[in-house]
Amino acid sequence: MHKRDKSYQYKFRYCNQGELCLAHGINYKTIERWICDHKDKGQTLPGRIKIPGVRAYIYDPQIFHDVFLVPYLNGTYRNEYERQELLVISNNLKNNREKVRQN
Repeated sequence: MHKRDKSYQYKFRYCNQGELCLAHGINYKTIERWICDHKDKGQTLPGRIKIPGVRAYIYDPQIFHDVFLVPYLNGTYRNEYERQELLVISNNLKNNREKVRQN
């Protein structure tokens, strides 16, 4: 079981990939790339849940944020392009957090 970061609250329990992108300030293609990277390793992206009987997925944003996104942003990067991308995502996440606190 993982520890949940209570400082980042979501308006929804589950969401689709588009809402997840908006909530975290991530490009849609970035999440698609992360999904492909995990598929190559034989893993699934944390927080990604398959809907039975449908070819669709939903996300648990709290698990995605705490288990995958924060450790990934604080981890190592492969090249300078990825480093810059992680900095942009981190800044977007901080800005979104401040907007949520103001509302």
